[in-house]
Amino acid sequence: MAKNDWIEVIEIFNTKSITYINDFLSSNDKFCPNSNHINIFDKNHNAFSSKLLNKPKPGNWIPLYKREDLSDYLVQNDLMPIRCGQGEFFFFKGNIFYNLDEVEFLKINLEYLTQIDTFIPLTLKDFHKNENAYLNKALAIGIINDFIDSDNITVFQQQLNYRRLLYGQFGKIKTNFELEFKTTFGIKKINKGFQFEIDLVLENEDEIIIFEAKQGLKSRKTFTLLQLYYPLIYLNKITNNKKKIRTIFIDIISHATKSEVYKLVEFNFIDLEFDNYKVIKSCQYY
Repeated sequence: MAKNDWIEVIEIFNTKSITYINDFLSSNDKFCPNSNHINIFDKNHNAFSSKLLNKPKPGNWIPLYKREDLSDYLVQNDLMPIRCGQGEFFFFKGNIFYNLDEVEFLKINLEYLTQIDTFIPLTLKDFHKNENAYLNKALAIGIINDFIDSDNITVFQQQLNYRRLLYGQFGKIKTNFELEFKTTFGIKKINKGFQFEIDLVLENEDEIIIFEAKQGLKSRKTFTLLQLYYPLIYLNKITNNKKKIRTIFIDIISHATKSEVYKLVEFNFIDLEFDNYKVIKSCQYY
């Protein structure tokens, strides 16, 4: 369980220096390590790593998907680990989660949508019910076109390098260049070799639309905005900011005996700053 791993990580820091974390928390700095709080495991490196902490299997604990993945200490102090390289992270003082309970959804009955295709992924009927299959269904029955208010959309056309496909068009992406984690307080580097996931990217003549989906038996209370932000800054980089990029989270509530419910929320990260965003639109399709 990731929560126990992060409890252990803080213990490793405190064993190395009992004051290091507290000194950072009491400072005005937003990122750690930084020039005022040098990496205590390797003074020449800009991030902490599973290797430096001598803690294996970083893929099991560094990626964060929900608030429950973090220890109580990290949550209470708004001390957020930000994945920034292969088995690497830095600390950010702030909030990385969005509370979906705060969203007021416009409710739309699926009967009023124009179905685009009769295709329903075979995986939904006979095999594995993954997010990509539900995204394909949402596209086929007209949910996505209705929400983004566009009919002429295609799958993102530009070739994505260094990818490992999971289901359908997208999957895990591994970068061979640096990215910037921008905030209203400054910028922190994301190193080469950074890996993240993309669920689906569509485009039309003027826009690129990123989708991050989560599926379960009940509505999610929170999700991490990083799952939209990483694809945003990556696609902005490889397309040279030629098109407007939209970011949409989809909460899919699936039941064995009745139709799914799709909750869509669109976010706008102003000036590509992680902590400077607003909700543009929110709809619930049932």
